[in-house]
Amino acid sequence: MNASLTEGKVSRLLIRFSLPFLLSSLIQTAYSSVDIFFLGRFAAPESLAGAANGAPLIATVASLFMGLASGGMILLGQFYGGKREEESARTTGNTILLQFVIAILSMTLIFLLGKTFIRLMDVPVRVEGAALGADEEAWNYMRICIVGIIFNTGYGTISSILRALGNSKTPLIFVAISCLMNIVLDYIFVGPLELGASGAAIATVISQICSFGISLVYILRKKLPYRFALRHIRPDWELLGRILKLGIPISLQTVLNVFSFLVIGRIINGMGLFAAAANGIVNNLVNFYMIIPMSIGSALSAISAQNFGAGKPERAIYSAKLGILFSLIIAVPCTIFASLHPTPIVSLLSTDPDVIRASAEFLIPFSWDCLFVSFVFCVNGFFNGCGITSFVAVHETVAAFAVRIPLSWALGRIPGATLFHIGIGTPAATLASLVMCVIYYKVKLAGGKLARLRGAGAAPEIDAGA
Repeated sequence: MNASLTEGKVSRLLIRFSLPFLLSSLIQTAYSSVDIFFLGRFAAPESLAGAANGAPLIATVASLFMGLASGGMILLGQFYGGKREEESARTTGNTILLQFVIAILSMTLIFLLGKTFIRLMDVPVRVEGAALGADEEAWNYMRICIVGIIFNTGYGTISSILRALGNSKTPLIFVAISCLMNIVLDYIFVGPLELGASGAAIATVISQICSFGISLVYILRKKLPYRFALRHIRPDWELLGRILKLGIPISLQTVLNVFSFLVIGRIINGMGLFAAAANGIVNNLVNFYMIIPMSIGSALSAISAQNFGAGKPERAIYSAKLGILFSLIIAVPCTIFASLHPTPIVSLLSTDPDVIRASAEFLIPFSWDCLFVSFVFCVNGFFNGCGITSFVAVHETVAAFAVRIPLSWALGRIPGATLFHIGIGTPAATLASLVMCVIYYKVKLAGGKLARLRGAGAAPEIDAGA
């Protein structure tokens, strides 16, 4: 059920551990893109645009969950790497407790503010002859997906615990079963039953319930590699403080990053229905590539946490370098192909010629981003695993709000501007993040400075976020 990430050949370990991460993320991305695929094939553009605008708010909430879970999992990885079982158990219990509370609060928040969000996003309203407007489809999608938040949180927490302990294979099985169910249900609800965005949301929720049920049964039967009981699921305020110290920067960085794309989405919505639909298509296509560096970065976070907790920082650094190399092997050909042949790629998710044209324009600058995220996601995983989460939040936030949004807005105001011009802000922001990461590493961590930081596994009195 668990595996040490502190021993063995690094290249072999990284491939073995990150491959299930990659496959899980690929399936998880397909899980989301299936909605867009079936809506693009069988539903009106209003349904496609509605789901494309409703999904980001749900994704923002999911990012909040994963950010806070990452704080607990970094701490768990460091404790487990340092062979401190009681602290590992208490960290597990407090992470579960925190996730449950946040899930309930988030469900309430989305229900109360969902329609306000749709208005702020300037989602296109109903036009003559349409059964529903994109704004109505967006709300239908969101209010149904609210139900699935608690189940998605439960699955995500269990999977994060398993990965922190070195088990990335079992979560892959969970999400594969769930995705297959989502594909079948999406086809039924969006195709023959013609339920539009609502049908896609119903399929998603049913699949999330299934995913959580399977993961819960597994972890109850297999047990954890340390003694864990219900008594560990109670507030430990000192431990919760440490989890939040690590997790809040990750949550803040992720949520603000998603929010920056929501702002850009609002700019795009002002360009009309076809542009709004193109935004959803390109984001889903790009997500398929992003899972490669994102999965390697997530694997690096767990590997770095265990090695940092075990007092082996140089092993963590070497893992990060290999992760960047593996990402670039895929990134270079993907960038070249998408830049030269965007139209056949976007045609996979839509048959509407106007949507295809707009999507092809938007995909080109996004493809350039593939190169830069190969560096940034891997470096972020390394920093997070070592407990340096605050800097990750800083550089991502600066890049989003000082580069991505202002540049996209400015280029979008050029007379005759298209989605191509708006898209340039994204790779520019990632390049800015990369420059900041290089400077930080050279100043703060190079020359053996990282070895002077101490992880949670080193000694009880040491703060993992130091």
